[in-house]
Amino acid sequence: PLTVLGTILGRHWNGATKFPCRVNALPRQIPEHQWYTHPFTIIMLTGWLPFGSIFIEMYFIFTSFWNYKFYYVYGFMLLVFIILAIVSVCVTIVAVYFLLNAEDYRWPWISFLSSASTSFYVFLYSIYYFFMKTNMTGFLQTAYYFSYMAVFCFALGLMCGTIGSFGSTIFVKRIFQNIHVD
Repeated sequence: PLTVLGTILGRHWNGATKFPCRVNALPRQIPEHQWYTHPFTIIMLTGWLPFGSIFIEMYFIFTSFWNYKFYYVYGFMLLVFIILAIVSVCVTIVAVYFLLNAEDYRWPWISFLSSASTSFYVFLYSIYYFFMKTNMTGFLQTAYYFSYMAVFCFALGLMCGTIGSFGSTIFVKRIFQNIHVD
């Protein structure tokens, strides 16, 4: 039932996509990339800053979840979440700006994946945390830990990617509104 409702709302509420300027029917040839404008490089490098803004708080969250300690500072966690959202949007906008400066028009998925790459670094941190901070042994504990962390990192990647993609979409629409073609 909710799928049908979502389909009806999605098709009829928003209407047709309005581009701020005219779009060519034929795609342009993309010039040769510099090393810093390759999509893989952008995706992997842009995850560092959002991860750097949350990794200390991730230690306390992991400790409360895996070592059965109490976590009391929910207000600070909300502040870290807001900082994560702001940093994700800013980093994604810079990545999209680099792509558009290099005349690469394939920015939408790169904007999503560049913010979502934060979850890759969180998963690497969870591997470090498992081996250095926990005393878990055995196959079941290991499988339980890494399956939960994979689901958590997947959800974090979806969240960060969505936030970064929305921010970069607003940025691209705003910069292309200023183009006046005769």
